[in-house]
Amino acid sequence: MNFNKILIGMCAGAFAGFGVFTIWPSCLARWNWLGGWLAAGIIITSAWLINHYVGAMPNKGNYAWIDMALSIWLAALLGGLVVLDPVEGLQRAAYGLLHGANLGGALLTILFQLIGATIAGYFLYYLRRNDA
Repeated sequence: MNFNKILIGMCAGAFAGFGVFTIWPSCLARWNWLGGWLAAGIIITSAWLINHYVGAMPNKGNYAWIDMALSIWLAALLGGLVVLDPVEGLQRAAYGLLHGANLGGALLTILFQLIGATIAGYFLYYLRRNDA
């Protein structure tokens, strides 16, 4: 793994994190459900192609590196969430750490997410261990 591939993967992840919370709601506001589908296709597909098809992230064998989900989660944690209000249009629904949010209220939810993801990972491993 060289530095250029890591840098390309970081840029693709940043584009996915930025795009989900800015481009996607704007397309949804402009073109309704069609805009949501187009934004999803453009944002997620572009980031996936750069990270996986070009080989920016290490994916060997049956292993998977969760790159775009992590970058989108970090974008929400740090920057907050934008939603489409039917009357007011695009509005910030939640503030991230960089905009003064307090992480204390979300710690229990984050803990349960980590526990659920760990259980799901072990369950998936248990089901797929004989596939090789």
